[in-house]
Amino acid sequence: MKFLYASAALVSAALLLSACHKKEPETPEAKVVEFVPAALIPNEIDWREGNVDEAFAEAREKNKPVFLYWGARWCPPCNQLKATVFKRPAFIQQTQQFVAVHLDGDEPGAQRWGEYFGVVGYPTLIVLRNDRTELTRISGGTDVELFPKVLAMAQKQTATAAELRDLALKSPDQLSANDWMLLSNYGWDVDLDRLSGAGQSAALLKKLADVCPVEALRPRFAILALATAVGEGDDSAATLPADQQASAQALLLAVMQDRAQLRANHGELSYQGAQMIAAASPAGSDARRKLGEALGTAMDQVYANDNLPVLDRLDAVNAEVEFAKLQNGDKAPLPPALVDKVRARAAWADAQAKTPFERQAVISSAAGLLQDVGDNARAEQMLLAELGKSQAPYYYMPHLAELAQLRGDNKQAADWLRKAYEASDGPATRAQWGVNYVKGLIELQPKDSKAIEAAATQLIDEVAANPDSYYQRTRTRFDKLAVTLKSWSTSNQQGPVLQRLRTHMAGVCGKLPADSEALGSCKGWLA
Repeated sequence: MKFLYASAALVSAALLLSACHKKEPETPEAKVVEFVPAALIPNEIDWREGNVDEAFAEAREKNKPVFLYWGARWCPPCNQLKATVFKRPAFIQQTQQFVAVHLDGDEPGAQRWGEYFGVVGYPTLIVLRNDRTELTRISGGTDVELFPKVLAMAQKQTATAAELRDLALKSPDQLSANDWMLLSNYGWDVDLDRLSGAGQSAALLKKLADVCPVEALRPRFAILALATAVGEGDDSAATLPADQQASAQALLLAVMQDRAQLRANHGELSYQGAQMIAAASPAGSDARRKLGEALGTAMDQVYANDNLPVLDRLDAVNAEVEFAKLQNGDKAPLPPALVDKVRARAAWADAQAKTPFERQAVISSAAGLLQDVGDNARAEQMLLAELGKSQAPYYYMPHLAELAQLRGDNKQAADWLRKAYEASDGPATRAQWGVNYVKGLIELQPKDSKAIEAAATQLIDEVAANPDSYYQRTRTRFDKLAVTLKSWSTSNQQGPVLQRLRTHMAGVCGKLPADSEALGSCKGWLA
């Protein structure tokens, strides 16, 4: 694992927070649109559905920027946005300053647009000039209360995120507080290293933490740098160099013990808190124990905050589970009290999630937490109960397949993957679930070459019928499937099957534009 930030940034951030009980640090401000009576605010965002060209034409006509939301019906984080941010009057009102376009990943041509805009993950939120120049990406994990302000900042922005990055590194004081706020809420997780260069996100975030003049935001950049560094590493138990550990410990403690900073960084702590503690402290040390105690206290505060969405409050306990595994080893039984806490939180989330959007956002996480603490039976029960309620039940079936496989029932596992593929809807979604099915058959029933070839052939036929879907996510998944098929062929002497599949793939390649990158990938598939 490479750790690429100096102690100075962490020490500075920690020292700033140690004085949090004196005077609140100055925070950036952004004006949202002028007050409009509630009766005049629409109750939903006025999306232009799917037609990107028309959206940009309208934006040029009205001299407005474009707000692009790329998502999918089954995607839990997308449904989290629909259940929270997209319902809020302040955010709906702010979107009226844009031409808002919703691009569902299964819309005709959506994957090709995804490739054009350089998006790959659901959800992705991009603000663009009406000439299609990208201004910024907004992190889907931005605080629900902060979202309207961040969007207002983006609407007033004239510099691109890349230009802000360059100016921040060269002359940080020339950026406004709002500029720094935009950078701190940039969609680093859906950026594909566009701003930083391959594998350099942690280094860039460290530099921004070093130079950020807005004291309230400096810890945010430092936490992002640390979280990104541990996320990029191959060994989650690797530690920082000894001379950087004390400052990292001070940063983590200060953020966990400051109410505002905890709210700003709870997502990173929930998902990577244990990894960051592992990086900042030696195994078995008193420092690690104290950090773990502080993490548990902080995550209980996140859960208790009823101003946060249900999913955020539920996921807080994930940090405690991961820390317990860090301390005791993955194979060791978890403390019974922690198992009981996870069961109680999962049941609470199940009861709290009322709308279809909330449930699609929450249930998979609840079931995943139950599985993480070894309660596979309860996880399976929760998923089975959700199949009849969900707007996208196929989303849960691969998880049910995994649970079946864990108890040794490979036949049922394969059946769940088949059902998921059959029930999935939309060309890109069907391609994704179809790839999962073929790869599952290879893992679960490697000797059944007829079933594997039949499933792969069906998948190719479907993509040939919708060649516009063979871009971005679909193309990436086909490339990964090719690796799996080649390995299977080598182990099982199935060269003739691969040759037939490759020949069949010509039906897709022949329908792709001659100048597209997808064509080269298609022609090289299984080569």
